[in-house]
Amino acid sequence: MASARFCEQCGSPLSATARFCPNCGFSLTGAAPAVAGSSPAPVAGPRATTSLPAGLTPWVLPVVAIIAIVGYAIVSRPAAGTSPAVATGDGATILAPDISSLSPDERVDRLFNRIMSLASAGKDDSVAFFAPMAVNSFAALMPLNVHRRYDLGLVLLVSGETAGARAQADTILSSSPTHLLGLALAMRAANASGNTAEGKRLATKFTSVLAAERAKGLPEYADHAPDITDAIEEAAGRRKSAISRAK
Repeated sequence: MASARFCEQCGSPLSATARFCPNCGFSLTGAAPAVAGSSPAPVAGPRATTSLPAGLTPWVLPVVAIIAIVGYAIVSRPAAGTSPAVATGDGATILAPDISSLSPDERVDRLFNRIMSLASAGKDDSVAFFAPMAVNSFAALMPLNVHRRYDLGLVLLVSGETAGARAQADTILSSSPTHLLGLALAMRAANASGNTAEGKRLATKFTSVLAAERAKGLPEYADHAPDITDAIEEAAGRRKSAISRAK
């Protein structure tokens, strides 16, 4: 069995075919490391041994490099409480919300409200940027209650993920077939995907169960009262989908 190889410069273990040390970049063949876009280096003569200052051992060099990298990361990191600027394809430069110190519920609320505001302003590229962040935040709240599942469905809907929005609606309706939020979300997802026949069917069902469902006084109905009012108008054909939510 071949004996193990170690870098002459820093002592790191090497593979049998290594030409450069993966830790410090020391050449094992006498050739300089290749640089993208540069001309091939000429063949080198006998490799010169680089001497270190007295008392400086070879392992010090990688340690110094690591300290320099960490120092740069600390200096370049945004100050606490600040938000990085984000340029989006719709021509806007916006600040990403600082959610690092928020609870999982607060993160969801912050991102949800930001996305709904951007959607109402027609800033689709900005919505597409923040939507994945929001979806990941919802994942931290699993299992989702009806209130949160409906919110997730709205985020998916305004970001163009109509199939995902309908899946959230169907999950709500699987346990409560006449739930107003499930029907409203399913109706909107069907219309957004161009399935107007399904949208009309769901609108009819929504209208038929409206009074009985409202009489239940469910807390999520109070939380989403303005949105339910909008859904009533949409189901009656008096307006196009307008997604809103009262906190």
